[in-house]
Amino acid sequence: METAPRGNKLRFGCPYHRWTFDSTGRLVGCPNKPGDYPDDFDRSNYPLARPTMALVHGLVMVTFSEQAPPIDVYLDGLHDSIAEVLAGDGRLRLLGYQKVLLKANWKTYADNDTYHAGLLHTAFRMLNWQGGKGYQEANARGHRLYVGELSLPESAGRLHDPSLIEHRSGGDLSRGSVSVRFFPISGMTRHLDSISIRFANPLSVDETEVHYTYFAHVDDDEKLIKHRVRQASNLLGPCGLVSMEDAAVFHRLHSGSQTPGDAVFQMGVTDEYVIPSEFGQSDESSNLPGWEYYRKVMGYEKAPAG
Repeated sequence: METAPRGNKLRFGCPYHRWTFDSTGRLVGCPNKPGDYPDDFDRSNYPLARPTMALVHGLVMVTFSEQAPPIDVYLDGLHDSIAEVLAGDGRLRLLGYQKVLLKANWKTYADNDTYHAGLLHTAFRMLNWQGGKGYQEANARGHRLYVGELSLPESAGRLHDPSLIEHRSGGDLSRGSVSVRFFPISGMTRHLDSISIRFANPLSVDETEVHYTYFAHVDDDEKLIKHRVRQASNLLGPCGLVSMEDAAVFHRLHSGSQTPGDAVFQMGVTDEYVIPSEFGQSDESSNLPGWEYYRKVMGYEKAPAG
């Protein structure tokens, strides 16, 4: 109904039939003249559907599903990790947005593992991702926590602006990259000084739209704000230093998925019939809990052991 990306309104009009609702969802106007509607028509019986909402460290989480569990059950222990990503308390200042269209199915986008990070992305090799001693955790709903240990290089190499990989906000680089991913396709990341929330919108079987939102903390001074702006999309944006290869690879993976054969996770898998909850920094096996949850939700039979 509302297409503006931001702003404030007290009235919201449906462009199709011009019914108008106030900010509480109450129907306050609809084009009509006497006799157009049944005699018992009462506007109070036609409010907008009310979603379920929860506020988690400044993050507004909304669902229209009547089957959604309470927020604490849904997050399953991720509250503190969300706070860590969102600068400790969620008191954030919006810096800006980006949007990108990927030529890939949402499942290809969701299947993004950490095994590839230090191998595909030159910037992650520069930050020693593959040699990091970080870890991953996953819960029964397939949500994941990534904690990446990073190290800064002595030289920025070919970078004309070395500040793109500086770490100015403080904190231990053993947790230099912290990410929370909500299964299937939403998440948030604090990488060095960049804070971003990312959510995806499947448009078709071969198109996925991804929205990036970047933040600073409200207590940042102007120098740190400028640094976060510089690092935001230039680091982890759709064409950022770390992630610029993703869109091209997602498209190639999507094309390859049309060919016969199966993709089988190997990195970090010790028993193909056991779904663990803890993983190494670069393991691809952390994808398994998400797909196990997807299997249950979709009602697919699980292959028997052996």
